[in-house]
Amino acid sequence: MDRSKVSAAAPYLPHPTAVSSITHLQHRLQAYWQAMGVSDPDQAAALSEQALRRAAELPEIPGLDTLARAIAAAGEVLDDWLARALELPRSAPDLAAARAALLSGAAPDWPAALFAPPGVAETALETLRSAIAEPAPEPYPGVMPAQRIELFSLLGWLRR
Repeated sequence: MDRSKVSAAAPYLPHPTAVSSITHLQHRLQAYWQAMGVSDPDQAAALSEQALRRAAELPEIPGLDTLARAIAAAGEVLDDWLARALELPRSAPDLAAARAALLSGAAPDWPAALFAPPGVAETALETLRSAIAEPAPEPYPGVMPAQRIELFSLLGWLRR
């Protein structure tokens, strides 16, 4: 009997690229948004809906299952909001720094600012702006002076 073709897990575990149902994706995305700090279930559901609509518009990427596409789309939704709220260009390194500041917990009330009308959530946005790290300076190549390396051995000390 050839046991190399027998797998006990095959009939019980779903295939990793199996298509998940929409409700399963919504629950997973809501858990994702809650982990990001969105405590209101209605806001998490609304963000999940936006991410699912955005995931349907994303180009097909081989090897990416539907949940990974939905989470990538959730990141796009978050980046769009950050770019619009902080008036940053969509491809700027400042946008990545703003996302890092948001994820670091600098502005814990950011979900309220996400759904607030313009001008109401300025305190959260100012907190977020102040937490954005300054970009690192460009690397400056310099010449390191040559230094003599003194080799030593512990046996040399013992032989003396």
